[in-house]
Order: sequence, then structure tokens, then C-alpha cells
Amino acid sequence: MDNQKKQFNTLFWLLQLGGWSLFTLANLFGRKYFVYFHISELINSLVLGVSLVISTCLLRVFYQRYLKSDKIFHALVQILLGSIVAGLVTMALYAAVIIPNQKAIFNVESDLVWQQILLGLPMIMFLVVAWSALYATVKKQRLLKQARRRQAFLDRSLKDAQLDVFLSQINPHFIFNAINNIRALILEDSDKARDMLANLSEVMRHTMKIDKTAVVTLSNELEVVKQYVALNKLQFEDKLQVDFNIEQETLCLSLPPMILQLMVENAIKHGIGKLKQGGKIQINSHHKSDMWYISVENSGSYEPPNESGTGIGMNNIKQRLLLVFGQQSQFSVKASEFGVLAQVKIPL
Repeated sequence: MDNQKKQFNTLFWLLQLGGWSLFTLANLFGRKYFVYFHISELINSLVLGVSLVISTCLLRVFYQRYLKSDKIFHALVQILLGSIVAGLVTMALYAAVIIPNQKAIFNVESDLVWQQILLGLPMIMFLVVAWSALYATVKKQRLLKQARRRQAFLDRSLKDAQLDVFLSQINPHFIFNAINNIRALILEDSDKARDMLANLSEVMRHTMKIDKTAVVTLSNELEVVKQYVALNKLQFEDKLQVDFNIEQETLCLSLPPMILQLMVENAIKHGIGKLKQGGKIQINSHHKSDMWYISVENSGSYEPPNESGTGIGMNNIKQRLLLVFGQQSQFSVKASEFGVLAQVKIPL
């Protein structure tokens, strides 16, 4: 913010001095200084230029303190009154130098000098009003840009905070289920329990690396899913069959971390886990036109969301897709010929 303020101040002084210098140069051309080279015309133009620099700098201080862009009528009144006062200050500064020294500058003294100053006042007022309009426009644009930056920062912070909340829901949920499975196996088969602990360690090591990542590639996500499936196969054995049907082109595409793992987890817990004979899960990934389709289909039976107990996991998927991809992304769970189909649509 300090660097931006310094840059803006530097830009102001470059434009301020450069702009009034160009006006002074134009004034000299108008007075034919470069034809006759009268020193009086040079002094006259320089005094007017310096007076304009001083008065508009004072006007800038006034605008910085009191000009409010949220009330247009008040801002217009402030600009008009400020410009009038600045114009009068300009002519007062000019008169304070020229009138006492007109003999030295012009080699004559005239009682008409005040009349000449008053005749020049409308032009000075016009210049100051134009300067004020330009300054107010630039200031408003700068404030709007700062407001957009602040809003973007707040939006990013809010999104990061929401993602952290959703991710914090995933890991405890996943660990709870895995520990329960391990606890059930400890007395029955300690070797399998030890293998399951090793798999759990690998899965958690992987998830800890991506815990704060907004998106991961499907390739990385599949690593977690395969380890998770291996973890559950130690419990379900041959009752759990998983097929992967993944288009090679989709492996490099990105999605929020643990989305696919949650879909598989729900398919096992609320689908295959309820079948005595076990069942099959199909994991598919393909793209069509400008959409990417990821689906997890299980051979269980479909139950309405309000009865299935999958609210937290499914809502987590919906909210995280919305945060990362917006309204164009979709998530649905419905009955299919195979059993239950959970599908994610992500715009490419």
C-alpha cells in the first residue's frame, strides 16, 4: 500500500509540473515571447504558472481530506467551490507579485492592471475546474481499483477459510472410519490390522501434503483413492471389486482434493457396505465437449439423501466444487441401471 501511495504521488507531481509547464509554454507562444523575447512576458507567464501550481496543490490537499466520492452531489459542490477558491487564490498570488513590481517588469505603471487581472479570471477558473475534474476522475478510478483489490483479497480470504473448514471435515471423517476398521481387525487378524495401519499411514501422509491445496490433478487424486481402496479391501476382501475406467487425457486435469476419495468412501459405506454379498464400484473419468465427467457408480440401492446419512460428505463436495469452479460445476447422486451413480461435472 505504501509503495502504491508513493507511485501515485510521483505520478501526480510528474503530471502536475509537466502539465502546468506545458500551459506556461503555450502561454508564452500566445504572447509571442519567442518572436520578440520580451523578458516581461517570460516573467508574467512564469508567475502565472507558479501561482497555478501552488493553488492546485493546496486544492489537492483539500480534496484529499474532504472530497467524498460516495455522495455525488456533495462532491460536485465541493469541486465547484474548491475550484472557485483556488482560482481566486491563483489570481491573488499573481497580483501579489505583479502589481507591486509592474514598474520593474513592464517599465510602466498602469491603473488598469486590476481590470486586466479580472478579465483573465474566467480563463483561470476554467483551467482550475478542468484540473479539478481530471483530478477527481483519477482519484475515483484509484479508489475503485483499491476497493476491487480489497474485495478480491477478502473474497480470496473467505474462500480459503471456507476451504479450510471443508477440508477439516474430511480428515477426521476419514480417520474415524479407518480406525474403526482397524479396531475391528486387531483381535481377528493382527497381521491384516498391521497392513491396514501401514496403508492408513500412507494415505494420511499423502493427504497432509495436499491439505491446503485448492486443486490437485486427477492423477494425484487417484493415488489416494487406490490406497484407500486397498485399505478397505483388507476388510471387505473379495466382496469389494473396483474397476477404473479413466481416459488418459483427463489425468492432468485438476479438481478439489479428496473429492473423488469422498465419492468412493460414500459408495463403499452406503452402498457396498450394506450388501451382504458385497458388490462392485466403477470409477469413470472422461471429457466431452467443454465438460469433464467424473463418476463413481456402485451396485448398491439408491436411497434419498435425507435417509442415507450422507449429508456431510455430499454437501462438502457440492460446496467445494462451488467455491473452486462456481455455478458451472454440478454434483448429483441418482439411481442407475447398475445401482447408484454419483457424478461430478466440471467445466474445462
